[in-house]
Amino acid sequence: MPMTQKRVAALVISLVSGFYLTPAIAQDNGNQANKSSDNSAQSSQSQADSTANKPGNVRPIGQWNYQQLYQSGGVRADRLLEASVLNANGDEIGSVENAILNQDNRIIALIAQVGGMWDIGDTHVAIPWEEIKLTDTGVQVPIREDNVDDYGLFDESYVIKQDLDQATQVEDDVMTGPQTWKITDLLNDYASIDDGEGYGYVTNALFSKEGVLQALVIDPSEERYGQGPYAYPFYGYEQGWRPGDSAYQISYSSEETKTLPTFDYTQYDSPWNTTQANQ
Repeated sequence: MPMTQKRVAALVISLVSGFYLTPAIAQDNGNQANKSSDNSAQSSQSQADSTANKPGNVRPIGQWNYQQLYQSGGVRADRLLEASVLNANGDEIGSVENAILNQDNRIIALIAQVGGMWDIGDTHVAIPWEEIKLTDTGVQVPIREDNVDDYGLFDESYVIKQDLDQATQVEDDVMTGPQTWKITDLLNDYASIDDGEGYGYVTNALFSKEGVLQALVIDPSEERYGQGPYAYPFYGYEQGWRPGDSAYQISYSSEETKTLPTFDYTQYDSPWNTTQANQ
């Protein structure tokens, strides 16, 4: 097995309100008014400080816009997970099932089901991202009937009991470990804002053509947050997110989220986006 494919196989297997005081006498009314004014100013300043001083590398919402996404384009996760897998001749040999990412939020491999037309029957394989070519009709890969074993998910030299004990399931028989994860760990997850309040659902993910996760697309579940969809930057491990979390937390307040415009899929150039629909 080529070294790149062995590294991918190893990665795939080894983965996973405040209170207030009531005035006692009427002469305190003026003081209370002043305090109220001060509190309002402090609240506004607190929101500004929150925006300007996000933890880690989380950028203020005012510094995030969609223009770079629209200009560069990329790959939509919903389209990628529906893509056909093609051999070198352009013949369909299977379909994409999942994408495996590393701790830097970059795709390292696609999980595909191939081989239905071969004697081996349907089988799952791990295809390194650098060996994949995106075409107008699907994902072209160098897999043939005579080399499909080189792309197998399982290699006994890499599978040990400790790996499987710490693994996270990708498909029925595909595992990932602590420092790699699958895109379906996020898709359809519930999303909350930074105070824990419910916000909506992760409906899509956007990747650069190099496989780097650019943004998550989230649809609000309540009208007060707008119709959506909205695209948010994703920080992954640096933000404290971990695969298997019960919900994804957006690093912004409810007021900050309301400043984002609706994300326009028709301005985002992506393979297989023939319908130009929002969903």
